[in-house]
Amino acid sequence: MSDVSKIDKQLDLEEIHSTILDVDQERLVHMRALGIVLRLMEAGSKARDEKELYSLIVKIVAEEIGCENVSLLLYRPDKAILELTAAIGINQLVSGDAKKFDRKFNKGLFFKEGKSIAWEVFDSQQPVFISDSSEIEIPLVENAKQVPRSLACLPVSSKGILNLSSSLKMEFTNGLKRNLIIIAQVISQLIHGLGRGEVLAEGHFHIQNIVESNNRARTSSSEDMPVDYLMVAMENAPQGICLVDSDGRVLHVNDSVCNLLQSDESFLKERGLGRFFMDASVFLDFTKTIKGGAYRKLSQVRLIRPDGTTFLADFFFHPVKSKKGEKRGGIVFIHDLSDHLQDSEQRVREEKLRALGSMAAGIAHDFNNLLMAILGNVELLQMELQGSKFEERLKNIESCVTDGAKTIKRIQTFVKGRSGGGHGGKEKAIETANIIEEAVQFTRPLWKDECEKKGVSISVELELDRELTANIPAYELREIIINLIINAVDAMPSGGKIMIRSYKKDEYAVVEVRDTGVGMDDEVLPHIFDPYFSTKESGSSGLGLSIVFGLISNVGGKIDVVSQKGCGSTFILSIPSSEETREEIQVKPAEHHADDGKLKIMVIDDELQIVDLIGLMLGSLGHEVTSCYDPNKAVEEIKKGRYDLVLTDLGMPGVSGWEIAAKIRSISPDTYVVLMTGWGASFNEEDLKEKGIDALLTKPFRLNDILQVMSKLFKTSFQQP
Repeated sequence: MSDVSKIDKQLDLEEIHSTILDVDQERLVHMRALGIVLRLMEAGSKARDEKELYSLIVKIVAEEIGCENVSLLLYRPDKAILELTAAIGINQLVSGDAKKFDRKFNKGLFFKEGKSIAWEVFDSQQPVFISDSSEIEIPLVENAKQVPRSLACLPVSSKGILNLSSSLKMEFTNGLKRNLIIIAQVISQLIHGLGRGEVLAEGHFHIQNIVESNNRARTSSSEDMPVDYLMVAMENAPQGICLVDSDGRVLHVNDSVCNLLQSDESFLKERGLGRFFMDASVFLDFTKTIKGGAYRKLSQVRLIRPDGTTFLADFFFHPVKSKKGEKRGGIVFIHDLSDHLQDSEQRVREEKLRALGSMAAGIAHDFNNLLMAILGNVELLQMELQGSKFEERLKNIESCVTDGAKTIKRIQTFVKGRSGGGHGGKEKAIETANIIEEAVQFTRPLWKDECEKKGVSISVELELDRELTANIPAYELREIIINLIINAVDAMPSGGKIMIRSYKKDEYAVVEVRDTGVGMDDEVLPHIFDPYFSTKESGSSGLGLSIVFGLISNVGGKIDVVSQKGCGSTFILSIPSSEETREEIQVKPAEHHADDGKLKIMVIDDELQIVDLIGLMLGSLGHEVTSCYDPNKAVEEIKKGRYDLVLTDLGMPGVSGWEIAAKIRSISPDTYVVLMTGWGASFNEEDLKEKGIDALLTKPFRLNDILQVMSKLFKTSFQQP
């Protein structure tokens, strides 16, 4: 053999070796891209808000790609700029501090519309890859403090751009470019706020493209399942991933699968995935898919663990083929839907309750105005017909109105908690032990006397922290405990025990109410806080637990329930606890007194009947009353002359009671302003004072309620004749 032939042979071997290395490197790029897509899909479901999502996106890309800097710039149409939303550098990853910008050039960075790579990419929606900036001029942003040597700028659809840069030279192979484009598309779908199901479907579409790219990159001498390369992407993936052969046998699983199915890899290899399917027919169908070698999704598959617990999961199968197109099995992705379904159910429930709450609030407001009109007319008739044969009938009507008002108040209590409304201020810390004991005593006739008449025995045991305080109004905590005791009694038709325990945990006052009743199954438990839901045959409004949920939520607390059919239930209340209390509010000293006991009063309300009624009632006591149906005209009247007192409605078309109070305070600071409301909202004194309100009257109210407020404000006794 000649020397030339030896050299030629040596060159051939080097070329072959180089080609193999290039192919292996390309396959590694595909696997890394697969890992990024998997992590991004998980980030979309775990991020609590947009800010956290953006931070996770740049962190994941930086960790997996290994470039020095990754940034996400989003388009601000109001300013016509691309603004830095999240960024991370290699120094932050090394130091473990990825929560704040590490480099000064990152802060406040934005690109104005014009000549720049960022805008070129955003406008054209075409990516730009620069391996070496020394070979091409890069248009820089004004005052730029760093010139990258390598740069990849990718469009994130109409939302913005993704930037990857490095001070070192980076080789952007065709495979890497393709995968970065896929990654940018996945990020676009996350930012667009697609639902979890859509994100999974789109994400797996891109995964299939990556897997097919890997299939094409494999050498002819490597026809078996590429377990080694796939394991690179599998091990750190948050999703459960299995490698299976063409017959569906498990070749390898990652730790996420083992944790999800509570089984080790050897057990899974021996028993297979079929052991975990609740429905054998679903597994047989899935096996046919694997043997057929086609991409497939199975939605909401019910799986069962060795301990008997079950859960729902989505399955995605991605086939892997040899370079010749022969079926070699594939990759099975398992997405646990437990958290997602709970979140979805909670969102649906909250939306239903929000809609119901809005409707109920409006109805309650209108009913309060009607009851106010009825009650006012009854009081006027009572004043005229004292001692007549009609007096008793009028008292009956008054009693019915009072009962109706109580019913409306319960609805408003429910609505207030659901809407997150209410006082809006921090509640004074109250001692919980006395309130709980009062609730127990209040319900004693129910759980003791009535039950004993039926031959049923129910006992109540208390284990209370006497020093425990909670930031919640006393009457609301009392109503919560009463409702839970009533619920417990109903759950123990044959008798039993109610145990109430209170203690401090972290920043919360915790109250547990446990019963030994019939308990609840998995079908009932998700609905117990729904309004009007009840398992009782009759005699229940179904609002009790809804009101409890609303009151707890309204003060920033939470409620958990542990229950099992036949084993009783435990309601765990966590209420914010603080030693801080409100400062005492000093009542504004009266700047004037009515020497003759007669006041100049203005009544403002868009309801004609209410304005007329209040005017008649106060006028009958000798006060000078001006009635106004138009709040704007009322303000003009106040400018003309001085008033001692203004009674104004809260909700009126065009102008609210808050605005009226502010205008009156600026025109006549000495005039007292009393807010009338039929919405059932409660406000603390700080809020009222800040908004120029001196007192609150909740509809329907009596003449005596008005007189009590007047007596407090003017330090003079006003009484009915």
